[in-house]
Amino acid sequence: MTPENKKVLVTSCLIFLFFLGLSLFINLPSLQGNFLFADEAIYYSMTQSLANDFDLEYTKKDLIRYYKAFDSGPLGIFLKKGENDRLFFAKSYIYPLFASPFVKVFGCNGFLVFHSILLFFMLIMGYSYFSLSNTSSLSFAAILTFLFASAACVYFFWIHPDFFNLFLVFFVLFLWLYKHKKEEILQNEEQKTKLVSFLLSDWSDYLAALVAGIAFFSKPPNIIIMGPIVLYALFKKKFVKAVLIILIFALTAGLFFGINYLATGDWNYQGGERKTFYGEGGYPLEKDHITFDTAKGGTMSSEGYTEKHLLPVKFVFYNLFYYFFGRFTGLTWYFFPAILALILFVMGAKRIYQWFLLIAIFGGIFIYIVLMPDNYAGGGGTMGNRYFLTIYPLFLFLPHLKMKPRHIALCWVMAAVFIAPILTNPLLHSHYPATHAKKAPFKWLPLEMTLVNNFPTNTNPSARRQPIGIKYSWIHFLDDNFIPRQEESELEKFGFWTRGSHTAEMILKTYYPIKSLTVHLLNNPRMRNDITVKVGREKKKITLGQNQRGILTFTSLKPFQIKAIHLYRIKIGASKGSIPYFEDEYSQEKRYLGVYFEFAIEPEYMPEY
Repeated sequence: MTPENKKVLVTSCLIFLFFLGLSLFINLPSLQGNFLFADEAIYYSMTQSLANDFDLEYTKKDLIRYYKAFDSGPLGIFLKKGENDRLFFAKSYIYPLFASPFVKVFGCNGFLVFHSILLFFMLIMGYSYFSLSNTSSLSFAAILTFLFASAACVYFFWIHPDFFNLFLVFFVLFLWLYKHKKEEILQNEEQKTKLVSFLLSDWSDYLAALVAGIAFFSKPPNIIIMGPIVLYALFKKKFVKAVLIILIFALTAGLFFGINYLATGDWNYQGGERKTFYGEGGYPLEKDHITFDTAKGGTMSSEGYTEKHLLPVKFVFYNLFYYFFGRFTGLTWYFFPAILALILFVMGAKRIYQWFLLIAIFGGIFIYIVLMPDNYAGGGGTMGNRYFLTIYPLFLFLPHLKMKPRHIALCWVMAAVFIAPILTNPLLHSHYPATHAKKAPFKWLPLEMTLVNNFPTNTNPSARRQPIGIKYSWIHFLDDNFIPRQEESELEKFGFWTRGSHTAEMILKTYYPIKSLTVHLLNNPRMRNDITVKVGREKKKITLGQNQRGILTFTSLKPFQIKAIHLYRIKIGASKGSIPYFEDEYSQEKRYLGVYFEFAIEPEYMPEY
């Protein structure tokens, strides 16, 4: 081992020890707010079940175990009914299976201990690959930038398979692509250890196919990583090798699906009679009288999903733009190292395997934006685009150009501008995933209109789907520049106050087209207050006196339409805010009021549902 490699190994170990110490001693339940939601709830429960009961069956014991760690129940847990009315966890068990030994020993913190080990191996693999064509310092800086100058590192803290899936795809690509640096390796004979010899052999491709089978079982869209491996073998006319790779992949995936069938009675862990429960009316088996059928739950089966969610072809182009430049999901802001890799690929010399990687990248992107057009990023609670984590490693291995210091610097500049708040407090932003997007520069970025039901802002109940007193009409607020309505207030029954002199941004969602939209306004106690209302591209202003009312009407309305849903972007703001409590001796109103608004709608027609 060269002195440079020793330094990198020592540094990697120190990084590992830091994250290991953090993982062992962090008060994770407290930092999670003493509750888990949706996928985290089920993965925690499933891992505990595998670690303690060695099965995938959901029982009362699992619920008791959950309440011992968290105050609230497993909000959004996914369950499915099997034979003899037995209940099973309805997610892939591969992540819980690998994490279960660590959870058995270290409890809840075991998930992060497991992630620390995955992080260490990614550092070593990334450095080993980059160092074949770059200096040691730049190689290590490159893999650190890949992981820590993007939103990828946030998922280290999630009780979730996304970081695990990132590792699996990374591992597959390393096993396959290391040998494509063969010329550089042969120039340095002292590096030809047994491990290097293995990586240069076909056996590393067979191991890659095995790991790809695990990744596929964990998340079926991960099948894209098999494309470049098989295509390259066919291109080299190694037909027997291609068949063996496919066979190993199929047998591995089939083995895990077969185990799922034997354990639960179903091949598909997301199919059949599957529901998600939020504790309304209790969780199944919480009491003897609360069952899978009687507990209130939403049907969440994958059967028929595509037919329900497919959108016309034009939305593919919208989503492709949003995928790269969207406010909540854009790769350019959350995963800039991927964008840099794409630029370097375009600028540099190209090998055939890189073209296969590029095909896989866009194949993976299109799987999500075509088959999941209204949820291609992984749900409203996601940070950036969590589904992208399994595509992200393909970008890392895409370019052939040597890394330069200015490339590393550019990535960190972009991280500083866009995601520094997220990186400095990943747990907070995981719990409140829209926090960073409520201020500049994200407020200036394009809004993913196709994801209206999965905006991160929807995690705030006061901002999501607020009724406005009109049939089939709701508001989704996109920032904190509004004041949640006081339910006991007769004035605020159907309207809202903006927050002081800040402009509130919102989406008006209806299930019918609007002929005209009238905005009824009420000023705060300030004199000569300029009120601005923007609906779509049309902007109007009105100046109101103290507590004066006003009306603005808009008729040039062009909605963003998704099937029956019509979406209208609206901004409302006052130039002056007021806190009446400090201005009126008799007022008890301590809120920072801007302008009060209500909507009146003249529909083109009213549907009957």
